[in-house]
Amino acid sequence: MKYFFLILGIILLNCSSLAFSRNACGTSQLIQNLREQGKSIHSLLSSKPQARTATSICTDDDYYDSVYSRTTNHYEIFYTLEGPHKTIPEFIDTLAKYLEYAWDFHVNKQGMLPPLGVSEAYHYQQKVQKGLYAIEVIDVDLLRDTKIIFNGSCYKCFAVTLPFDSTQSEIFIDNDFRYAPATKQIKDTVHYNGKNCSYPRATEELFNTTHNYSYAKQWNKGIQVTTAHELYHSSQLRYLDMLTYFNFWFEASASGIEEIVAPDVDDYFSYLPAMSKIVGTPLDRMTQDYAAGLLLLYLYNHVDHSTDKSIWESYAKNPSKSFQYQLSQAIKKKNLSPDSLFNDFATRLSFAGKRSALVDSSFWITSDQPNWPDFTTLSKNETFEAEYLGNLAYRFYIGGKPNLTKFTGTASAATLNNNLYSIHLLPTANSVDSISKRNFGNINPDSTLWILSHFSETERIPSIIQDSTLRAYPTPWRHGNLCFTPLPQNKDYIEIRNRRGNLITRIKYDQFTHCLDESEVKSLLAPGVYRFRAGNKGKLKDFIIVY
Repeated sequence: MKYFFLILGIILLNCSSLAFSRNACGTSQLIQNLREQGKSIHSLLSSKPQARTATSICTDDDYYDSVYSRTTNHYEIFYTLEGPHKTIPEFIDTLAKYLEYAWDFHVNKQGMLPPLGVSEAYHYQQKVQKGLYAIEVIDVDLLRDTKIIFNGSCYKCFAVTLPFDSTQSEIFIDNDFRYAPATKQIKDTVHYNGKNCSYPRATEELFNTTHNYSYAKQWNKGIQVTTAHELYHSSQLRYLDMLTYFNFWFEASASGIEEIVAPDVDDYFSYLPAMSKIVGTPLDRMTQDYAAGLLLLYLYNHVDHSTDKSIWESYAKNPSKSFQYQLSQAIKKKNLSPDSLFNDFATRLSFAGKRSALVDSSFWITSDQPNWPDFTTLSKNETFEAEYLGNLAYRFYIGGKPNLTKFTGTASAATLNNNLYSIHLLPTANSVDSISKRNFGNINPDSTLWILSHFSETERIPSIIQDSTLRAYPTPWRHGNLCFTPLPQNKDYIEIRNRRGNLITRIKYDQFTHCLDESEVKSLLAPGVYRFRAGNKGKLKDFIIVY
């Protein structure tokens, strides 16, 4: 779900809107407003209460009266039952439940550092019990000092995570998941502190566009996904000073994690057009950072549940390094190639929507993948030059044949045979020709899907593999082709043995590189460690099978 993740005085991570909308909050305008005014969190905290509008004498304190609190194992929740910030006890009960659920998942199961709270609630100005994290339930449009913070209103916001320094933060949850429209507002009035204070009534309901229901009516769903997202932000803050550093992964990872914690809500569907329609744009340069949460889902489901924790731990050690560096560090111990991993992510993305039926469901990034929109695929009918890709970018082509001699990145191909796709890595520029030469049956060239990706600063794909060291790739093998290269031409078969040295099979070859397709690998080799060599003499080389 889109949320407002605010960094006062320095940067605003993103504006929040339930539906996919580029004009939901005007993030760049807000950032510019804060910088032009030179405001900081410290100046806000030390300033005296100001009137909400130029024509009113009412301050933020005049819009609420009695403040109540509810404590749980890890939180103190502040709320009121009257006025524009009013909520109901059932809302607080549900909020307490899902806040603890999110804490258990992020901190206890994922091992993320616990959020560090403040000693006084920012909006209601209440003391927070020692050791508890403050949550305030308010009309987010009327958050204290919105005139300075939002230049008026936080339009369509669900929640705000507000860092007070490089580690401490507080979360504000909207009281009813409604907002006041930008025009034709209805004004209401409250009478507190001897003043009559008007405010715009929140009349518009926030909707889940995936399943077409109102969060104002099914607020339990809104609470479930909001708590997962916002608490992840407060954990991220423990690793990286968000007042100084910013990148797309703050919102992307929080968006992905909410789908893991609250999988039945599916709010992330509203971001998918930001990825599916602009294939070729780097993940860190899209119009919506939230859409890149699909990468978090891939890492969680197909690499390791703790991968993102390792990314944030890497950020803590090297905060100024790129996301590519952090991910590379996170998977270093797994002996995975980040370039191959990113190409695998892109390959799985290419089987979204209608194309998902052509692969086994275990290949999908998530079980929802058949319901995703199709990702843009460029049609070709002849040889074409592979286009330049920036870091963290990918592009899909159907048909034709790419010229990879000048391409920088990683390439693979998917060929259709008997209504099923087989995935083939392309380690050299000449590997493109081998796709049509290998015996895959009657392959229609126009049905070949080419997946090109660029993770980071990599070299061009070589015409041939220059290194003469005999190898199996990829290792560990997980799916697609398993290849052996460079094979000596004075031998004609490969021996594969198990870890104890027992012969498993001999495979004949007649080319420099020989590949087994996925079905062959699985029929011959169970998961485990294996060794191979060309012929029946010489040193055995290790490779790993995982599936």
